[in-house]
Amino acid sequence: MFVQTQTTPNPNSRKFLPGQTVSKIGPYEFKKKDDKHSNLIKNIFSINGVKSIFLGEDFISVNKDEQTQWEDIKHIVISLIN
Repeated sequence: MFVQTQTTPNPNSRKFLPGQTVSKIGPYEFKKKDDKHSNLIKNIFSINGVKSIFLGEDFISVNKDEQTQWEDIKHIVISLIN
């Protein structure tokens, strides 16, 4: 799978597009780490600096804190999605 990334107007948010359906139940936002989430969501939250995750039909949007640089976490998010 080839995961594309897209910047957003918010510099602390990035869209990850895996090229397949991400959410079959519609848009959903995760604001905190919770054991009830899927392994993917739990693993993305385990990355230092990740604050929230938003699932769209065909994308995952990850929001980070201001101190964390995308260069430090982007490749980890892509690896987890793959």
